[in-house]
Amino acid sequence: MNSFLGILVLCCCIIGGPVRAYTRINEEDLHTSLMTGYNKDIRPGLDRGTPITINLIFFLYSINDFDLNTGKFSITAIFSLRWQDERLSWDPASYNQTDYIAIPQYRLWLPNLLNINPYDDITELRKAELAIGVKNSGECSWFALNTFDVVCDADVTKYPFDSQTCSLKFYIWGYRSNELKAMFLTPKVQFSLFSENGIWEVTDSATYIDIDVNNFETLVIKFDLKRRAPYYIVSLILPIISVSFLIGFVFLLPAESGERVGFSTTSLLSVIVYLTIIQDILPESSEPNVSTLGYILVTYVIIGSIVVIEVIISLWIQSQPSHKPIPKCILRMILCSQKKRKNNNVERFDAKQESDFYDMKDDVTWVDVLKIFDKWCFFTTMIVFFVSSLIYFCTVLI
Repeated sequence: MNSFLGILVLCCCIIGGPVRAYTRINEEDLHTSLMTGYNKDIRPGLDRGTPITINLIFFLYSINDFDLNTGKFSITAIFSLRWQDERLSWDPASYNQTDYIAIPQYRLWLPNLLNINPYDDITELRKAELAIGVKNSGECSWFALNTFDVVCDADVTKYPFDSQTCSLKFYIWGYRSNELKAMFLTPKVQFSLFSENGIWEVTDSATYIDIDVNNFETLVIKFDLKRRAPYYIVSLILPIISVSFLIGFVFLLPAESGERVGFSTTSLLSVIVYLTIIQDILPESSEPNVSTLGYILVTYVIIGSIVVIEVIISLWIQSQPSHKPIPKCILRMILCSQKKRKNNNVERFDAKQESDFYDMKDDVTWVDVLKIFDKWCFFTTMIVFFVSSLIYFCTVLI
């Protein structure tokens, strides 16, 4: 029976590993032993000529906010750091097989990581409520959970089809490269804990060590972001295009209906409202580029303003009495237009042809002038609208 129990215990040890049987007293004794004479202001390493190695892994947890107007990029992440501190090693057998202990970080030496591109104040990773995991070999594991608010200069040229690149930069302050050496264990950010963001998609990432002009190591964590555009297409692009598209149709309304001025001014004000919304979203900066959407909205505003002027002119034409003579320049353009519709050949208007045209002037009325003016304004407005819209989409989608 005893041999059977012994074999069972041995199998449990092989399958599940050694059974941890240490008590609180063992852990308290170990804690007291490790902290006695420990100086947290002195970096680890017996050989002061060999730099201590800090192994790094960056885990992204969530993207909290990216304000294009202010350039604030906010994320929550876990910075994993591991290093060897020989002063914190012990023999587990001396403490009833205690092979791991958690020590409050304010009692241990820590690499002083500072975020050097913060949005507000310069911040460090140290948090008094966090603990450092220490193994009996002296390996220290620090999982620094923090919210990082950094400055990110946004390029809004192709908004809302834009992609952005934002970086977090850190210094290990107070140590030269021959005293401390940082090393990323993975070339990219880890996303095993990441919760997807509704606005931004992380298309790529990178973690690397950069050397600045002063020969200091800079820890860089870079994110390539792409905006999820469907929401902006439905709520912004399509309404703008639809309202602007309607501007030219004011010339299909009968002039006598009295609705032309109201229709054209309402369409113009709608575009101006969208322009105001865009200005509130985008940064007040001309670098690196102004948003192409801003340019297209200004173009639509100019088109709308010209249309309002054309509507006023059309109403002036409509109000002219029938007995009032039509100016010769207007009459000439109308007669030329009518002649060209009858003949597709290239016309040369010599003196005789011009005389023949003016024999037809009694057939032209102000109503004919208004019809031709409305037709010309309609087709011109629509051509300018389609050309400017095509230029915009080619710019942002290619």
